[in-house]
Amino acid sequence: IMKPPYPSLTPTWHNDVYPAIEYSNPNVSHEGHTIIITGAGGGIGRETAIGYATARAKHLVLVGLTKSKLEETAAQASKANPYAKISIFDADVTDEAAMAKVAGEVGTWDAVVFCAGWMPTPSPVAKSDISDFWKSYEVNVKAIAVMVKAFLPTASPTYAAFLAMISAGSVFPAQMLVGYAGYQVAKVAAAKMIEILAEENPNVFFAAVHPGMVETDGFRKSGYTTDMLAMDDVKLPAGFSLWASLPEAKFLTGRFIWANWDIEELKGMREEIVSGTKLLFGYNSWPFPNM
Repeated sequence: IMKPPYPSLTPTWHNDVYPAIEYSNPNVSHEGHTIIITGAGGGIGRETAIGYATARAKHLVLVGLTKSKLEETAAQASKANPYAKISIFDADVTDEAAMAKVAGEVGTWDAVVFCAGWMPTPSPVAKSDISDFWKSYEVNVKAIAVMVKAFLPTASPTYAAFLAMISAGSVFPAQMLVGYAGYQVAKVAAAKMIEILAEENPNVFFAAVHPGMVETDGFRKSGYTTDMLAMDDVKLPAGFSLWASLPEAKFLTGRFIWANWDIEELKGMREEIVSGTKLLFGYNSWPFPNM
């Protein structure tokens, strides 16, 4: 627990896993569940796989671009849970045919944790490589639509959750994001898509999750270093995802939530959150007050 480095919805701010979301806590068990994780070849995706394995998931579906990296993740997840079935798909999440094939082979699932992402080389828009710039929209936005189209028909009829990892930088003032439009604007679009998907599909839980400030390949590509920002442990978003993909978090559907926030305090804000527009993207000051 540390002092929040940014405005925080909950009084308590976490930068590491804690007892309520510890992988082995029976309250966040995923026993018998099938979990699909994209971007599973490393970073947050890999640790998320280890988290769900420890939480007794029945079947882990690892999706990523590089088979060897997925195999490394599978080996670590198997150590955490030697009884879990682990399937590997080295496939591009923006490829409709590939994702449809994965969905057909996997069948019924309980949670999707979308950890795939693309960080364009930081640059002002006018000086950017447009193909690199646009790839951010392909991976961070289009791929969510591709995944939903492919996997929604096989969502568990009992309870299914779709979590998308979204950078909190997307809510920061523009003066803090100069050079990062390719990434952060795509993340705004992805978060708004999550809101709409929640409305279109009330039988499935959708949420955008800021995973915290974790040192990943994307973070290193951003040009930032760990001494410049308040960093979080990779176990934090993994543990938070275990809780957020269970029915107890259903009141947060469509919302943009931060892994740093304390889940007990979040639950205490349930009525305040569901009765208004908290944690939703909007137009500042609208509706405008009468003059």
